[in-house]
Amino acid sequence: MSTSLSLLREQRRTVLLGMNNARNEISVLQDKVSRLQEASNTLETNITHLRTTKKSIDQLEEDGRRWRGNNKDTYDNKYSLYRDSIQQYLSKSMDAKETIDSDIRRYEANQASYAAGLNNLQSSLHSLESQIRAKERE
Repeated sequence: MSTSLSLLREQRRTVLLGMNNARNEISVLQDKVSRLQEASNTLETNITHLRTTKKSIDQLEEDGRRWRGNNKDTYDNKYSLYRDSIQQYLSKSMDAKETIDSDIRRYEANQASYAAGLNNLQSSLHSLESQIRAKERE
């Protein structure tokens, strides 16, 4: 067996290992995207529900006959704190969703990069196999 044939077979083995690695990475990224997409969808549902609840809270009107003096001031302060807390929670939830969506985009870009690399490796493999067959016929 010639040295060039041995080198071609070694290159083929290296390309096959690279293809397996690319497939594994694509699979891992698909799993990550799937889990993150599920989390993003759940967060979107929760944010929508929270906005609806917040709107109801923001539209509450107090009964002026019931709250007077110090009681009214205490109520107003607690109600204001409660509304602020809801707004902060909503903002943090939306930030978390944006972070998840950003991760999804990044993982999808990585996945596309691995897919392109896999296609390149497949082309290289076809070329190497053709060269190997030609050398074996010599």
